Amino acid sequence: MNDRDWLKGKRGERVKHKLPIRHEMTGMLFLSREAMEDGAVRGQRREGGEFSPTNMFLPTIADYREVSNEPSSNVEPQKPREGQANCIVSLPQKASQDCLLIREEELKKQREIFQLTQRPPFPMPLVNMTILQLSAHYQKDPFERSHFLGYVKMLLKNKAFGKKWTAEHPKEMTAFREYEDLFRTFRSTLSSDITGRYYGHRAFRDLASALKYQLVTDVERFNDIVRDWRDDGIFAEQRLSGNNPMVLRRVTENSTEVGLSWSELKKTLNPNYNWESSVMMASENNEPLEEAIRKGNVYALRYEVFDDLVSFTDVVDQTPGRTLWPLKSPVALFAIKSKKNGKRLRPVAIQLDYKPDAPVFFPSDGDYWTLAKWIVQATDYAHGQMVEHLLKVHLLMEPFCVVLYRHLSSKHPLNQILKYHCRGLLTTNTIGSPSLIKPDGYMDILTAMGHKGTIQLIGRAYEKLTWKDADFHSDMKKRGLDDKKMLPNFPYRDDCGFLLMAIERMVQDYVNNYYRSNDAVKEDNELQAFVNELAINGSGPDGGNGKIKDFPAVLNTKEEVIDVVTKMIWVLSVKHSAVNYPSGDYGAFTPILPTKIYNDTRIPPGQTSVFNLPNINISVVSDFAETFLLHETAGC
Repeated sequence: MNDRDWLKGKRGERVKHKLPIRHEMTGMLFLSREAMEDGAVRGQRREGGEFSPTNMFLPTIADYREVSNEPSSNVEPQKPREGQANCIVSLPQKASQDCLLIREEELKKQREIFQLTQRPPFPMPLVNMTILQLSAHYQKDPFERSHFLGYVKMLLKNKAFGKKWTAEHPKEMTAFREYEDLFRTFRSTLSSDITGRYYGHRAFRDLASALKYQLVTDVERFNDIVRDWRDDGIFAEQRLSGNNPMVLRRVTENSTEVGLSWSELKKTLNPNYNWESSVMMASENNEPLEEAIRKGNVYALRYEVFDDLVSFTDVVDQTPGRTLWPLKSPVALFAIKSKKNGKRLRPVAIQLDYKPDAPVFFPSDGDYWTLAKWIVQATDYAHGQMVEHLLKVHLLMEPFCVVLYRHLSSKHPLNQILKYHCRGLLTTNTIGSPSLIKPDGYMDILTAMGHKGTIQLIGRAYEKLTWKDADFHSDMKKRGLDDKKMLPNFPYRDDCGFLLMAIERMVQDYVNNYYRSNDAVKEDNELQAFVNELAINGSGPDGGNGKIKDFPAVLNTKEEVIDVVTKMIWVLSVKHSAVNYPSGDYGAFTPILPTKIYNDTRIPPGQTSVFNLPNINISVVSDFAETFLLHETAGC
């Protein structure tokens, strides 16, 4: 059975997939848990070779070539011209003397082009290239050129969309339905743009047909966030499968290693409120708070990196009687509600800031509760996009991609697999990131923390960032979310766990094919130079330039190679998809995920209104910023 036959599955039967995740650089899809369980993980064999589950639902090298429309020379070496060495993909110690000289000359040139340096205001090392330098280089690079030009074209098209919409609509939103109109127009434009770009490619067309996949989330019966954005169940569900499923932690008794200790959390909570009775009400259970915590039924959102963060003066909306709320560091408590059809996470209360004198609101508080949820959402959006997305994917991985070009020859087997995951990253980072955090840039327009608060936020989070943050299983355990009996419904954990297993098995097969022993790892001077420059404790002239904490400066075993490569692919594909693509659903509809909140004298006391939300210009910019991030590595 070949890949395409397997993907078609049982004839006439719709393949249901819970969390389709686009492959970063190609727009290809990883299959979800349900599809994988229908044969792949159980152990079907491919014709003509040993069973490898990952071969059945990961894109093949041929798929990469078809979708990207690249010449085959970027995947397989061309036949050598007369007088040229016949150099094939191999470890450097296996290369002939002539090929070794060619590799060394290639890497020497690459090291002259790609270098790491500090690029203020970012605290981490990044590529030492301006936009103009990168543009000039990539327009000559057949592997990067199509992505680079597509990305620039996408930015111009989205900018034109924003100008057209704002010219045709009044400046200020006066009804929630206007946000819905903007949302649907934006989604329609985005979907048709992606479909038109990819659907002509045979590999994409066959896969989309096999999976019945549309490039909008109409695959199965999703909750209607436009209709039900006020629903508390949808608010809770976003912690598990929304725009930022990276913050929720289980509240524990006194553990400092797992979850969020109740003794620590209690220091921030307002003592004038009865938290125990609120947990009982949300869970519909009369058990004491200590018992609920012991059973794993209490969860929390706590945004420590936002404590006392700088706020910024509104530079966009100068409407009289309208005041921007400063960005808060809210605390939200959740409890498990057990029902016949399973356990569900329900909101308990929201404290507007981390200080114990901050006001607290409950689901029974009407419009005050809606306002409290908006405040959480604004902070959660900023955390998801600036910390989990920009920092922990884009900026964390930029040194990896730069050093990949510097030390792994194009004929190195790890270059062959990793270059597809790095393609487009330097384009997006070099063009996109400065536009987010420059004065009068997107963060000044979109958020209450502005560019100064964003720089402060990234700096705080970077101080704590280590290579351990790339470990999915460690993250689940650290947050106390790995126990499926305690928290059975967690789509991010469950779907991504299957995808990580697929990646790991594929990487294991690939690495073992080239490294037949641990000695082969130790003898690979290109690989050793690669990790030495990345690790903060690396040695020698290039050692430590990447400043990656808790990253090995030397690799001694095949297992260590597998671990590094797996985590790189995981971050650049699945992790990125999880924190990026949901923005097209949530971030584009302002009422469910506002980026900032306003006080407005037109709103009667005790009520919320459309006037609490950003106006038309900010909402359009928000949609544009979403595509700024959303399309960035979708093979544009």
